[in-house]
Amino acid sequence: MKRPVMPMTLLDRAISVFDPARALRRHQARTMLALTTGGYKGGKKNRRQTANWNVDGASANQDTVPDLPTLRARSRDLRRNVPIATGAIATRITNIVGEGLKVYPKIDRDVLGLSIEAATAWNRKARAEFELAAWTADFTGAQSFDELQALVLGATDESGDVFALRRYRKDPGDTYGTKLQIIEADRVSNPNNGMDTDTQVAGIETTTDGIVRAYHVSDRHPGDMFRKAMTWRRVPAFYNDGRPIVLHMFKRLRPDQARGVPYLAPVIEILKQFGEYTDAEVQAAVISAFFTVFIEKAPNADTGPIPSTGTDMLSGKDEVGLGAGAIVDLAEGEKVSIADPNRPNPNFDAFAMALLRQIGVALEMPVELLIKHFTASYSASRAALEIAWQTFRRERAWLVKNFCQPFYEWVIEEAVLTGRLQAPGFFADPAIRAAWLKTDWYGQTKISLDPKKDAEADTADLANRTKTRQQIIQERTGGDVESKFEQLGVEEQLAADNKLSSPAQATASNAKPGEETDEDK
Repeated sequence: MKRPVMPMTLLDRAISVFDPARALRRHQARTMLALTTGGYKGGKKNRRQTANWNVDGASANQDTVPDLPTLRARSRDLRRNVPIATGAIATRITNIVGEGLKVYPKIDRDVLGLSIEAATAWNRKARAEFELAAWTADFTGAQSFDELQALVLGATDESGDVFALRRYRKDPGDTYGTKLQIIEADRVSNPNNGMDTDTQVAGIETTTDGIVRAYHVSDRHPGDMFRKAMTWRRVPAFYNDGRPIVLHMFKRLRPDQARGVPYLAPVIEILKQFGEYTDAEVQAAVISAFFTVFIEKAPNADTGPIPSTGTDMLSGKDEVGLGAGAIVDLAEGEKVSIADPNRPNPNFDAFAMALLRQIGVALEMPVELLIKHFTASYSASRAALEIAWQTFRRERAWLVKNFCQPFYEWVIEEAVLTGRLQAPGFFADPAIRAAWLKTDWYGQTKISLDPKKDAEADTADLANRTKTRQQIIQERTGGDVESKFEQLGVEEQLAADNKLSSPAQATASNAKPGEETDEDK
């Protein structure tokens, strides 16, 4: 590392005239101080580029909690009024949740000592029972479990976090009483809006070691206009045996962080400016669509210049009518001036794309997918979709772990308690319980630009035994192998009953003479 050379200041030079030794000590001390600041340029405070960059090393909660109300409000406003923000969140919901993530029970039959047939039958029964509960999952009765997934993901992106409380209410016609009450982020706060403490931050109650113990939930949203005072209820985070009561969906970016940050937070400012810029360009383009002609008049020697917006002009007395092929006779000293605002702006698209690329990087969404416009080559477009899919797959795994799987476990627990499902050892041993609750989840499939190439790749993977049919079905078409094979069997039987050839027979009949078919091979 190059040693910094500190120039002598004016005061040092002045002191050196009277006391050279003291001036030298001052200069040496300042040089040593510069050496102790480390080797990173970004950490130095004496460089011109970073001299005015003053930041504090606050804790995770201190850096986030005070700004959360403003960040949430601005994020919601952007989602409502700025198309790019609206589209970014909608694109995530469409690709991560889609029509809803579906469960595929996959119990560990080796641990449970079950045969393949018995495990398959139990999986099928558990899935059917969960589908019954999914229709009535919403505590308010407004949405199904599939719709709650989209609500939870959108609310997390918009507000930074969202809460789901385990509730029980069995209405007439309900098979299951286990339900979810979704709580918006603003409703979890310190009672009476009190100050944060060592064991309570923004409504999250913890131990001194940071272990969550309870959540404080207000009876209404603080933005509701009611006369009555707000009240808070303390909701324990877990039962005595450790099973969760409250699901807190958020992404922890730093250790000890208590609350989540909105998805749009890093780009709130640039999104707001981008929205205002596009509005201004649209307004300018609309104004330029009006063909406006101004009449410039010569100055009047007696009264001075004639105002361009005088009473006569506003009343229309001096207005010159334009028409097809019309010849307008102007008075002496008058000439025509045509307003030209130069709109639409020819540089708008290039500038907008430069901003959108930065926004896309921050939101982990390629610009092609952000604006739903693919103009690059096939390879570039495919690479963009693959990069986006990596993010969607990670976010889907987060949603399954923190929301979908816990609700599935609650439903199966009720099914076992009520005798609708038989699961020996379910409540006796946590390991046995985990074996009964093992699942896979699948949802919206990846976008395919060339389905034929993808099908050929899947065929090769299947032949090489690097993929299973279940994986291929989940990735490309959705569903599960059991239901698809069952449907294929029905279709094959229906074709045979109607004396139609099967696909394999049709392939053989279309083969050229002497050519081997797949069956011959």
